[in-house]
Amino acid sequence: MLCQFSFKNFKSFKDEAFLDLYAESISEMKNTLIVDSDKQKFLPVISIYGPNGGGKSTVLEAIDHIRRRIYLPFMMLQQPASDSYFQESRNVFMHDAQNILSKEIYFKFDSNSLDSPTEFELLFRNNGTEYKYELSTHKGNIIHENLYCKSIGKQNARLLFERSDSKINTGKELEKLPLDKVKSTLPLLSYIAATYDIPIINDAIMWFGSIVVFNYNDPALDRLIQIPDDRNLQNKILSFLQDIDISITGIHLERDDNGRISRIYTSHTINGIDYRLSIEDESSGTKKLFSCILWIIESLTEGRLLIADELDAKLHPKIMRYIIELFKNKESNPNGAQLILTSHDMVNMNPDVFRRDEIWFCSQGLDHSSALYSLVSFNIDGHKVRKDEIYSKRYLEGKYGADPYIDNGLKWLQGEI
Repeated sequence: MLCQFSFKNFKSFKDEAFLDLYAESISEMKNTLIVDSDKQKFLPVISIYGPNGGGKSTVLEAIDHIRRRIYLPFMMLQQPASDSYFQESRNVFMHDAQNILSKEIYFKFDSNSLDSPTEFELLFRNNGTEYKYELSTHKGNIIHENLYCKSIGKQNARLLFERSDSKINTGKELEKLPLDKVKSTLPLLSYIAATYDIPIINDAIMWFGSIVVFNYNDPALDRLIQIPDDRNLQNKILSFLQDIDISITGIHLERDDNGRISRIYTSHTINGIDYRLSIEDESSGTKKLFSCILWIIESLTEGRLLIADELDAKLHPKIMRYIIELFKNKESNPNGAQLILTSHDMVNMNPDVFRRDEIWFCSQGLDHSSALYSLVSFNIDGHKVRKDEIYSKRYLEGKYGADPYIDNGLKWLQGEI
């Protein structure tokens, strides 16, 4: 479970951006919150709105960046070099890891940002433990990294490790490990998890590995169809589709001589007659659903964090509401899964779908740097936003500060220009 996330000097964000999944003390939809063993309450969903180029996608990219920065080296170090299949996987991980290190991720519109570190901080929970992890990088090198933890419900956190340049301090669990020769480009968390079997470290690294990422800015992802062999999972997919009135009654897989799936067909039963269509003949929206349903189901089942950029593209607002409510319903989300998405969906931007602390905005200032803030924290003439406002209307009017170019569009519609 993600509790809080902050980052600084990353792409369009010059100053610190802070995303908070602790639930605010507000009255709406208390029954939808995730309640942990210490009675702490967390948000199951956050939807980020804002203009194109405002920084919405960058927030999700920052989460994905730190996930890959930690988990890819761990996976790369895990693969045995003697096995050809795993050697191929190692090469893929190595390529992805090198891409991460080679990309310039600092804020480009300020000369000082080039010489400043990019910073990340996460507070997350996994298997009864709360972790605080910090990572600062500059030109691919790690200049600061630390990991603290505490048992959920306890007050005092303990040090697992702290690293600054070449100096490393460790807590009791790690004090005998030889860590002085870890490369400056390699996260210490990744190295320890891959090299030693330490339960508290294993739980931390596996949390990063459990994060599911959708980036629908990549058109290829729409075409990546995920159909499991497991009949129970296929039935869950069919149930999902039927709940949103998509008339697919069956899924059929055709395999080649090597047992790999070569064709996918869907069944449509009309007047008692079964018709089969190739998945390629389905609508683009249906194909997109097939690309994400399995991951949504697995996230809900296993209590994962799912981050999705442009999830609402090609999907009807009622389908989006259905997906959002799956995460907000304790029966369909018994294990505390969370969904963080970007959206332009105005239909669902209302008090019947979201709490005020579940709606966030990105906007850009005159210096082209992005800012991130929640609806519940926003003030209009010194007053908080009320829970009975028509959020979408106020947002399109520019009242929440994150859509500066919409005003002219509204004037044009009203015949004023």
